[in-house]
Amino acid sequence: MPPEEEIQSTLQLLIGEYGWIFISGILLLLFRSAIEGVVEGLKIFMGNDLNTDDVVHLDGRPARVVRVGLFKTIFFVYSIGCAKGKPYVKGGTKLMLQNTELKNHNIEKPLPMLD
Repeated sequence: MPPEEEIQSTLQLLIGEYGWIFISGILLLLFRSAIEGVVEGLKIFMGNDLNTDDVVHLDGRPARVVRVGLFKTIFFVYSIGCAKGKPYVKGGTKLMLQNTELKNHNIEKPLPMLD
């Protein structure tokens, strides 16, 4: 067998046996961000850190968790006004954050009144 045919048959053997590893590595690199998002979403689902209808402080502003999803979490962030010395809710905005971005925000959950 000529050396060119030997090299070709060796490459075909290697690609046939180990090609799936190469292809799966490429797919992992392509879908890395999607996989990270799913993992972050699962961590939020498994934990009890954020639940629907939780009242939190998002970056110092009062907010309510509207929905926790696999890829994103939706908040309703309140706008607070003051009239005659009394605060009131004058509106708000709906804010969608990717679960991978939650770690970049300061989210505080107030504790109940303690005796």
